Amino acid sequence: MNILIFSEAAWDNKNSFGNTVSNFFDGNIWKNDTFCNFYCRNQIPDNEIEVNYYNLSAVDIVRGMIKGRIFGRRLSTKELEQQKASLDKTHKNEKRKIDKIHQKSNHLIYLLHEMIWMNKLWLNCNFKAFVSENNPDILFAFAASPFILWPLIKYLTKNTQCKIVLLVADEVYGNYNRLPFYRRGYLKKYLKNCIVTADRMYGISDEMSELYHNTFGISIRTLYKGCDLSCELKTEESHPLKMVYAGNLLWGRDKTLGALAKVLENINKEEIKVVLEIYTGTTVTKELSERLNISNSSKIMGSRSYEEIKQIMHMADITIHVESFNEKQIQLVKYSFSTKIIDCLQSGSCVLGIGPSGIASIEYLKKINGAHVIDDLSMLSNAVTELVKHPQNLLQDAKFIRKYALRNHEITAVQEKLRKELLELID
Repeated sequence: MNILIFSEAAWDNKNSFGNTVSNFFDGNIWKNDTFCNFYCRNQIPDNEIEVNYYNLSAVDIVRGMIKGRIFGRRLSTKELEQQKASLDKTHKNEKRKIDKIHQKSNHLIYLLHEMIWMNKLWLNCNFKAFVSENNPDILFAFAASPFILWPLIKYLTKNTQCKIVLLVADEVYGNYNRLPFYRRGYLKKYLKNCIVTADRMYGISDEMSELYHNTFGISIRTLYKGCDLSCELKTEESHPLKMVYAGNLLWGRDKTLGALAKVLENINKEEIKVVLEIYTGTTVTKELSERLNISNSSKIMGSRSYEEIKQIMHMADITIHVESFNEKQIQLVKYSFSTKIIDCLQSGSCVLGIGPSGIASIEYLKKINGAHVIDDLSMLSNAVTELVKHPQNLLQDAKFIRKYALRNHEITAVQEKLRKELLELID
């Protein structure tokens, strides 16, 4: 089976997209299958899978229009290592530009970016040759970026036997309602086209699947991530206790972590009992640094490889998942299932979720025996203080969580089921 993965971001295990896709496709179950990836930012992929890449950004398209020839960069996994230095420099430059755009949220710039892709000049002989040589049986993509995804789907369905498989990881369609009218209309139309055309739809949570079934009247299955449960459970607590958060600081999560850091600062006034380490690839502004770097209590540790993060979380006494209590942010992530929940469940450590009721990820943690959930910020101080007072309970909680993960998220079972369903689809 030949699988084409589409994404805007690079297939990097440190970002949410790469982490999720590798969770589904990185394993011996897929050893007889081949993978290729079309992605649209000047970034460096970082995963453990043999992949043929086609990389083309909006900037590349504009340059190509000026020069009279548009072509993407084609790389294999082996060639990535040889060109890593030059690619890394380009990636850093683009990341700085993207961060500035997101900070200002300039819809006219987004509009221009989307129009560049919708002109379909990138669907040229170079891209078609990439598709032809890799001969995909399956296109797997998030249901997002429809200004690229819809032209891609139309081309594949017309010119190949490729089946279209989409995963709804975030509530993109509903969130388009918050955009200016001059973007909202075509984005909603194109995304709806993608969804109703797809041969198979998955939702990242039961809540997401139900929402999209009701919205579009489609058949949709829930596809939760799998847990790698190869690491042993912790056998003794640390002194001081170590809390670890690993993930982005977007959607107001930084403010929830800041509230937790203030609680820890108060707990540690007379003696350092617990520390919080924050691992993130999010650009750290002065405001973020002031909020989250608190002496002897909380520290931003920067970014690490996914394998390092897995080990760091395993060594933690408590792994953290947080969501914002801000109403606007709640609506953005209400139906999403954070990739970091699975990382917490597989760590072998106790899990603490902090976020409002009604969000899919927080409601999911409430189902798990052994996991702790704080859904009211006024209770944060008392609840965390109680956890720190009784560290001996954390190891038992971790055992309960491991039992749940074995029953519901064992990664081999998840991958076997997914591969069987994809093979049935192309047969």
